[in-house]
This record gives sequence, structure tokens and C-alpha cells, in this order.
Amino acid sequence: MLILVTVVTVGWTLGGTVPAVVDIGLATGLTGAPGSLTVLECHSGSSRTSRQICTGRFVYDATGEEVAVGAFSWAEPGSVYPARITTGRDRAGFWGMKGVLGALFDCVIGLMLITTMGMFLKLRFFRGLILIAMFAVEFVGLIVAIVVRAFL
Repeated sequence: MLILVTVVTVGWTLGGTVPAVVDIGLATGLTGAPGSLTVLECHSGSSRTSRQICTGRFVYDATGEEVAVGAFSWAEPGSVYPARITTGRDRAGFWGMKGVLGALFDCVIGLMLITTMGMFLKLRFFRGLILIAMFAVEFVGLIVAIVVRAFL
């Protein structure tokens, strides 16, 4: 049972944090090409998740070329955002601080799961003051991420 819970936790954590790392790369300008994103439509995801799925049109700053892409899940249909597009040309992310703070939520949830799993497995690092400090930082990060998502 412990192995199953560990595998599920690690899988869920990676599933949530890997896309967030891509979003942070786009937001900071480390990856992708600059342009603007017009969000065309948003709809609910599958019945298993309540996550919103959005699509849009990305226009490159350099060439003016238009590409249909998936957009960030908290976008508003009809809005235009400064964005960057992945090298695969399939997904665009917020450019700037908005993008970094928007991706914070998924990263914080992943860190909370890792910390909780380390605590349950009684790993040496996840004890005492270190554990309290980690949960304090994660709690503050979670509150900031929720507020940012509400006002983006």
C-alpha cells in the first residue's frame, strides 16, 4: 500500500509541476518566442477534473504569423495577453510576473505533497524545525498563489 501511495503521489506531483515549470520558463523569457495571445474560447475539462481548458490564437511579434494554441486555464475569453509560445507551437503562456505567479499554485501543491510524503515516510530531513519552516513557506506560497489566480 505504501508503494502504491508513493507512486501515485510522485506521479500527481510531477503531473502538476512539470507544466508549471514550462509556464515559468515562458514567463521569464528563458524559452519560447514573444507575441500576443487572443483567447478565443474556454470550456470545462473532463468530468474527472474541474479545470478549465482554453484555446486561442497566438501572433508572433517578429513575423505576425498566427498559430492556434492551447491557452492558460485561467484566461478570459476575448482578452488579449502578452505571451510566449512553446517551441512545439502548441501552447502559450503569460509573459512576465503574471505568468510566474500564475504557475506558482501548481509548484506549491507539488512541494506540499512531497513534504507530506517525506513526513509520512519518516525521512530524516522532514523533521522538527525544518518541517515547520517548509510548511510555513508552502502555506504562504499557497495563499499568494490563490490570491494571484483570483485576480489575474
